[in-house]
Amino acid sequence: MKYRPRTRHFVAALLLAAAVVAALGWIRRVPERYFAAEEVDRAAFPLRRVELPYPQGREGVDYFGTVRFELLVDERGEVERVDVLEANVPTAYLDQSAQAFLETRFEPAVKDGRKVKSVKKVEVRFAPPIRALEATTAPSDR
Repeated sequence: MKYRPRTRHFVAALLLAAAVVAALGWIRRVPERYFAAEEVDRAAFPLRRVELPYPQGREGVDYFGTVRFELLVDERGEVERVDVLEANVPTAYLDQSAQAFLETRFEPAVKDGRKVKSVKKVEVRFAPPIRALEATTAPSDR
């Protein structure tokens, strides 16, 4: 005598198995979109200090300026792209600053306990370094 599974039960078991496999795939899947800072539980942050070049102005005059970047950080903490949103510094300094961020590793953003891709906005303000005060007058004899 041959054993034949009941068709109805066999199909139900297959559908249940397919649903479980699909659910596990959905749970483990990392979303392909980049999340904004307000959408994540913990925003991405650099693993080390980002060393940026300080631009010297023409003819020895110190330079002031601001650059706003948008960084696309993947779920591994690598910066995939750096976009300039706003800048009033020379192009050479934009390129050097963007390159510094591209080479920086980040701790990725976290959403619902998973590492996700995120958008990180950064503002860099260039200001001249504070120089030591020099004595402008000779000390008085008292």
